[in-house]
Amino acid sequence: MFDLEAPDDLVLVQDAILVPPPVDGRGRQQASGVLTPDGRMVENSISWSNSREPVNAAPAMPDTVETLSGSWMFGGTLYGHFGHFITESFARAWALDALRGQIDGVLFTPKQSSANLEPMLKALRPLMDSLGLDVPVRCITTPTRVERLHVPRQGVGMGDLTVGSAKFRDFVGAHAGAGIDPAGPERIYVSRSLLPAQRGGLIAESLLEGYLAQEGYQMFHPQKHPAAVQIAHYKAARDIITVDCSPLHMMAYVGNAAQRVAILTRRSMDFAPGFVRQLQTFTGMTAFEINTLERDWVQGGALRPGRGSFGEMDFPRTWRLLRDRGMISGDTPWPALTDSQRDADLQRIADLHGQAFNPLDENLERHARRTAKASA
Repeated sequence: MFDLEAPDDLVLVQDAILVPPPVDGRGRQQASGVLTPDGRMVENSISWSNSREPVNAAPAMPDTVETLSGSWMFGGTLYGHFGHFITESFARAWALDALRGQIDGVLFTPKQSSANLEPMLKALRPLMDSLGLDVPVRCITTPTRVERLHVPRQGVGMGDLTVGSAKFRDFVGAHAGAGIDPAGPERIYVSRSLLPAQRGGLIAESLLEGYLAQEGYQMFHPQKHPAAVQIAHYKAARDIITVDCSPLHMMAYVGNAAQRVAILTRRSMDFAPGFVRQLQTFTGMTAFEINTLERDWVQGGALRPGRGSFGEMDFPRTWRLLRDRGMISGDTPWPALTDSQRDADLQRIADLHGQAFNPLDENLERHARRTAKASA
């Protein structure tokens, strides 16, 4: 089990062997990490999705290695996905406060060695600079002996690790968004309505946007803006409404105690409580979940919700709960979603994905009947 606050959270390994995942490796857990010269896995190089789920396992000692001179810091696994980058790839950046001026840069290993890494690093550079990871970065794709490698323990993660270690919280408090002034409206809704296929969201989100616009909220599409603009908006807003999604991690890093954040549940997965804990722990802001989810809509015969599923929420209950929390003030309840409104948006989503979306509960019922029939 992983402990964010365990001792020996930063170790120096001389002649460290940095091993990327195998070229044909697939899946979330890969044999990758940092080995000592005699082949022992450096414990700090294990990355964790949550306190019980390691992401990488000890690799075998490679037969041949390249060599890299100088002093470097191990950064963990490089993810191109925004949410995984700012929680998992960024998780060891806290050690820069102790190492700045002593290292040549940060070394990552790829999630998969077949990834197109140079464009990924170039695209991530403004985000890294905005968060305080403002040193040279390289991604190691072949086993490499590093003259001196500082290996920090990760300082934040997913699930029960979203609260971060004290050192990680101190680092983001000092560096994340430093020099970026607040700029933007006082009320924003972080929308998913312009995201491409496979990203998921809410059924009839356009209706929600219209209701919130009447309450003085401006629609914000973070993927349309560079990192600095996103940070400026998250600093400026007094009231933020969003679904359970990756931008909440950024809000935790750059937000403040005077803000209020309402998290609308968009899928039957227990994500919102972790976001609430993170926002409260990092900033002291008021954060809470608004769970009025009535149904998950999933692609084809899928048997669980996920990143690409769509949630159908109860509009009248959402209005009441947001109003009770002071996030809206209108006296007219939002009307319930009609069958025609739901069907029209489901058709739009099906056209976007090239596949129909079905109710998760009905998929599960059909699967249970088939399973029972097959075992009879």
